[in-house]
Amino acid sequence: MSDRLNHIIAWVVISLFCFTPPAHAQSNSKGKNSSIVVGILKEVNASGEKLKVLQAGELLRELHTDSKSKVYFVGIVDEAARRATIGYGVKASCDKDGRIKMISFTPPIPEPKPLGEERLTMAPTELFKRVDTDKNGRVGYGEFSQSVYHSPKHGPDHFRTADSNGDGGLSSAEFRKALGKISWWTLSRKAPDVWFQEADADGDETLTMKEFAQICTSGNHIDNVFKRADLDESGGLSLGETTTYIRSVTHGKQKSRKPQNRDKQITTKSAS
Repeated sequence: MSDRLNHIIAWVVISLFCFTPPAHAQSNSKGKNSSIVVGILKEVNASGEKLKVLQAGELLRELHTDSKSKVYFVGIVDEAARRATIGYGVKASCDKDGRIKMISFTPPIPEPKPLGEERLTMAPTELFKRVDTDKNGRVGYGEFSQSVYHSPKHGPDHFRTADSNGDGGLSSAEFRKALGKISWWTLSRKAPDVWFQEADADGDETLTMKEFAQICTSGNHIDNVFKRADLDESGGLSLGETTTYIRSVTHGKQKSRKPQNRDKQITTKSAS
């Protein structure tokens, strides 16, 4: 099978993945000794100092605070509810003994409800009105997590930074600030070919990793993202590959996938 045909098949497969709704985000915690704990608060003692957090839906982590622990209540409007409560979402950094350095509590995180492709062409004020489902003039953490940015690991920090007055909800101005740091929103503001032309500094119709960095905001992970986007493994990204990457961000969280070698698949199946 020719490389060109392989590439066409890859495009079809990736396009199908791009229209798949974002999956429910996992905690990304890395086992019982992970320094980052993301999960659901399952137990808490009377003083609120000793906690048990269900991490990744299977591992119960025992954590504790001390006088140096930084505690944040994110997206919790009622001040009386700003205490460790069973069912709250948890994102914490801790040492190997379970001592909490920093912990954020959030309201229970609902399942994501993507708004669909129309969100990609909305103005910030229009999107704000759509996301503010209870029509109280503020976007709560649950509303934001459901429709804009669903990430139990990164969402609490993102929301807390945007909520500049700490009242537990985002005003229209705060919401706009939060949008500015979300990849799908940023990339949807321009057509893929415009992003490509602006990044292609030398005009050779191929993006190097350095040029791609103007589009991709993955920071330290950019090398891995670049390799996944480089479908033909040429060491550079064509307009088509860049468009596929951008659509994977704007239309869902599925990663670009390289075409598999059909001959290898056949050989493997025959040997089994």
